Amino acid sequence: MKHVSSSVLLIALGSTILFSPFSFAQIPVTQDHKPNAHTMACLEAPTRDCAFKAAIQTVIAEEFGIQRAKVLIGVARSMIATGEKTQAVQTLMLALDEARSVRLSLVTQEKITAIAPLLARGGDTAGALAIAGELNNSAIKDAVLYRIAQEAADTGAIADARVALRQMKNQRRAFWAELNILSSSPATNLVGLDLGKIEREVRSAEKVTLHYRGLIFLAIFADKTGRDLDRDALILEADELFPSVIGLYSRADVTADRLRNMYDAGLSSELIAKSYELALVHGDRLRGNEPLANFADKIGIVESTHGQLEAALARLDYFEEIEAKAAYLSGLRGGENSNLAIEIRDILKGISDVDGAYERDLIRLTLLEGALDNTDLYLARNIVEAIEDDDNQAFGLALLAPLLD
Repeated sequence: MKHVSSSVLLIALGSTILFSPFSFAQIPVTQDHKPNAHTMACLEAPTRDCAFKAAIQTVIAEEFGIQRAKVLIGVARSMIATGEKTQAVQTLMLALDEARSVRLSLVTQEKITAIAPLLARGGDTAGALAIAGELNNSAIKDAVLYRIAQEAADTGAIADARVALRQMKNQRRAFWAELNILSSSPATNLVGLDLGKIEREVRSAEKVTLHYRGLIFLAIFADKTGRDLDRDALILEADELFPSVIGLYSRADVTADRLRNMYDAGLSSELIAKSYELALVHGDRLRGNEPLANFADKIGIVESTHGQLEAALARLDYFEEIEAKAAYLSGLRGGENSNLAIEIRDILKGISDVDGAYERDLIRLTLLEGALDNTDLYLARNIVEAIEDDDNQAFGLALLAPLLD
C-alpha cells in the first residue's frame, strides 16, 4: 500500500471544493505511473470539480513526496486562478511539507523556487520571503526574489515587491529589476515614486546599453503618468543615444527589449509599431540560429498579438531542439483554431521521437502552458490526454481546471 501523508489527508478532508478521500475508493490507482483511472475518467467529460478531485486522489495514492508536492502545486495554481487564494496558500504549504518529507535539501530547494512565487501570487508575500530565505545559492535566491516581487506587484502590493527586491544580494540588478516590474505594473504602483532619483541613477549608468534601456523605462513611466511631452522627449533622447550602442547583437538586443518593454507596459499601438520597425531593422541583420532565436523570444509575442502571427511562426525555424520550439510556441498568442494551434499539434506529434516518457511529458507540459494562456480548452485537453505519467497528467489536469465549468 502506498504511503499517504497526514497533510494530504487533511487537504482532502478539509477542502470545501474537493472531496472525501474515500469517495473513489472502489477505483484502483495504477502502480506503474501510467495515467490512472481518476484522471482518465475525468478527461472523458472534464469538469472543474472532477479535475480537482482526480488530482487530489492521485496525490493520496502517490508514494513519493516529491511527486505529491508537484501535483499539489498544480492544484494551488488553479485555486489562485479561481479565487480560492486562502486555500491555495494552505495547499502550497502542504506541498512544501511533502517536499521536505523526502529529506533531501536539493529537492526542497527546487520546490521552494516554484512555491515561493506562488505564495506571493496568493497574497502571502511574507510566507514567500520566509521560505526563499532557505535558498542557499545566491543567484537562484535572487531570481526567486525577483519572481516574488513580480507576483506581489501584479497583486498591487508594490510595497511587498520592494521588500523582496531589497533582499536581493545584487542590489544593482535589483534596481533594474524594479524598473522592469514597475514598467509593466498598473499606473497606481507609480504613485509616490521618486522619479528624480530613478532618473539620476539611470543617467549615471556607465554602460550605454543600460543608459538606453533606462531612458526607455523613464519614457514608459512618463506615459503611464500622463506626461506625453516628457515621454516623447525621453524617446528622442534614447534615439539620439542609440548610435553610441556598439555591435550588431547589442543593437538588436536593446531594440528588442525596447519593443517588449513598451508592449508589456501597454503603450499605444503607434509607439509599439515604431519600436517594432526599429527592432526589425537590427534583428534582420543577425546571423546564426542562437541570436535569431533570442531575438524571436523577445518579439514573438508582440508579433503574435499585433497581426503578425505568421511572422512569429516563421521564427520557429531558429530553434533547433524540440524543447526550445515548444517553449517558444507556448509564449505566443493565437487563440483557438489558429495556425499557432496547428504548429503546437505538429510538435505534439514529433514528441514521440523523444526518448523517455518523463522527457516527453515535460515538453507536453510546456505546450500546455501555451494552450492555457490562449484559453484553448480543446487543445489543452488534448495535450493533457497525451501525457504518459500519472502524476504529470494529474498536474496538467489540475492546471486545466480554471478553463472548465
